[in-house]
Amino acid sequence: MPEYQLSDFEDDALSPQLVMEQLKAHDKRMRGGRKQWAVAKAAYMTRYWEHLRGDKKTDDKNQLTDVDVEVNRLWGVLSAYLGALYPRANRAVFGADPNGTGEPEKAELATNRLLSSARIHSRIMSGLRQALLYPGCGAKVGYHPGHGSALDRVWVRVIPWWEMVLDSDVTDAADERFRCHAYYQPKKEVEKEYDLEDLSGTSRQDFLDSSGLSEETKQTRSFRKDQRRAPSDEGAFVRVLEVCNLKDTIKDDRDDSITYQGRLEIYVLGQGEMSKVPVWMGPLPFASPDGTPLPHIVPLIFNHEPEFPLRGVAHSSRILPQIQELNAYRSFMAMATRKDTRQYVTRKGTFNSDELTELTEGSDGLILQVAEDFERPLSEAVYPIPTAPISANIDRYLKEVENDLERGIGSSPQARGIVTKATAFEVQTVQQYTESDFGMHAMIKDEWLADIVRVVLRALISAMQDFGDSAGAYEEQEVELAEVGAISDDEGAPGEEEGEEQEEVAEVAEEEGSAAPHVDDDEFDELRAEEDAQIDVTIDSQPLSLRDRNNMVEVDVEDLDANFEISFVEGGRTPLNDTAMQQNLVGLLEPYMALWEQAQKGGPLGIFARNYMKTIAERFDLPRDLHPEEMEAALEEDQPQEEMSPEDAEMAEAAQPQQGAGLEALLQMPPDQAIAELRKIFADDPKVQQMLDQVEQLAPEQQAEVIAQLVSGGGEQPPAEQPPAEQPPAEQPPMPPPGGPVGPV
Repeated sequence: MPEYQLSDFEDDALSPQLVMEQLKAHDKRMRGGRKQWAVAKAAYMTRYWEHLRGDKKTDDKNQLTDVDVEVNRLWGVLSAYLGALYPRANRAVFGADPNGTGEPEKAELATNRLLSSARIHSRIMSGLRQALLYPGCGAKVGYHPGHGSALDRVWVRVIPWWEMVLDSDVTDAADERFRCHAYYQPKKEVEKEYDLEDLSGTSRQDFLDSSGLSEETKQTRSFRKDQRRAPSDEGAFVRVLEVCNLKDTIKDDRDDSITYQGRLEIYVLGQGEMSKVPVWMGPLPFASPDGTPLPHIVPLIFNHEPEFPLRGVAHSSRILPQIQELNAYRSFMAMATRKDTRQYVTRKGTFNSDELTELTEGSDGLILQVAEDFERPLSEAVYPIPTAPISANIDRYLKEVENDLERGIGSSPQARGIVTKATAFEVQTVQQYTESDFGMHAMIKDEWLADIVRVVLRALISAMQDFGDSAGAYEEQEVELAEVGAISDDEGAPGEEEGEEQEEVAEVAEEEGSAAPHVDDDEFDELRAEEDAQIDVTIDSQPLSLRDRNNMVEVDVEDLDANFEISFVEGGRTPLNDTAMQQNLVGLLEPYMALWEQAQKGGPLGIFARNYMKTIAERFDLPRDLHPEEMEAALEEDQPQEEMSPEDAEMAEAAQPQQGAGLEALLQMPPDQAIAELRKIFADDPKVQQMLDQVEQLAPEQQAEVIAQLVSGGGEQPPAEQPPAEQPPAEQPPMPPPGGPVGPV
């Protein structure tokens, strides 16, 4: 039996008893909200009435009158909201680590390659959909050991809300003590993985069982328990609780001097006394670059209770009551419409049975004869029974439900692509008001993705160092290596003899007034040998080979091991924002091209134009290909530098001293003659010719100084003189207004 199973856990901040209490409270909350979440799922899947009625079947004779009409508004609302929130894979942007470690460009390239893959993109979409339909969801990150690319071995799984156990009692997310995942795993896999025997298993069922809540409420607790028993061990499952303990520590089982911050605990539930203590304990899979615990479970909660950030509130709950009312009243109106039939009354004996049959069949051109002794008017032979119309209150109530539904959706009709008769000012005002909630959810989504990326980077580092055959390899090493997040108990603690020697050296230095430290050559050589031995110790890793445009880039572990600043661009956009972006692309075309032309000329205006282009590209969310940095990189690839041949290089070197000797002779000439000779030498350089025109307007003494500067610079253009006061300023290219051509977005 492992040593930790014999411990009493008295000194732990998160004891097994506290874990079981938190799990019990979690299960109680989940059972309390299961009914509402099941209705939301049924309404989303167009199975609302099927879910409510359960196994009850409508009689054949009542199928025409008992009609269930379902209006699926939830599917359209969530699909439109999700499409605007995450229309495509977001591009991560990495900022440099304040400590100067890592390569943000390489880490950004590897991360975006992983996020843009179909398997990761689909899981992120599934997580966002669950977080909108239910109170939240979670993402679990890990990697598969073995050979192959580390990008292919890193995985992300979505955890349903009811399987994620959070520290919901804290009033601030920074104070959370644990994150857990409670899930069902095949019994045989659990026995093999944790070396257990004779576990009792149950059958795994859907938490939101669609068989009908009405039938479940009629069942007793014991009957439900017996019904869940697995028929055989082949289909048996065991509930496993995976706990990320963020408060307690654990010592390395091979070196007691190494302590890990945080620990991973595994509980097997429903096994009596065995479930009261963990069946396995070890360090957390990952740790931050600074050594703090990094849980591999990342929760996503869009809405939560005001004082409890980890108690989620489903976004769909805002409109679910209106959808239920809409379904109920539409079904009532459908049944009332079917009962709105034409019925008649006649005196007995007026028509025989055959004539009544022909009358009810509604044959065209039918003529019936009335008996001669019928003394009443013909209008009284068949009298229609009046039908009361449906009350207007029902129609008015349905309109109120529709209005409440629109207000509860959270986004304007224009943001969902619905055309209305509102004015442009009303559209813009309503959109800015309702999309503030959308912007908050987009920010929460970006933070969730950033947290996932931080864990993914640590998983990449581990996968690059794990080749699948390293189990027990470090046990044979003579050098002690501590993993990230490990703290050595005797780190930096000098021995008693070394400490006494250091005190004596300090006292002698203080008495003699000398600041030079005492150095023992023998000990220094030994210390240097130890440092060299530590430097030689390396951990094998497999670098990532990625293609960036036309270049192959190798990403090493050192490039990813840093605390980067992570943000995202190209986030969700509503249809109205897409239209505004298209208008920006058209309106900014001419001024953007003028800025690009000025940026290519260089100089102060070129720097200003380039920075202004960068601001416009980021402010108006232009495509990445229009960013000035991307355009400059593409320009360098399209225009490679031509190498000079050896003959041309020799001729250029021979011409330089001759040109320099000719320029030095100009210093002996009068200024006017020197200017004339300079015009001949630089006849093909319009900039020098323009400068000489300005020099001719100066006094002879100033002309001589400018010619001397030109000659000393080897023919290069001297610093420009200040233009005369009456000279007009240089014309600047047109700049777009700060608000953009179409106004603020």
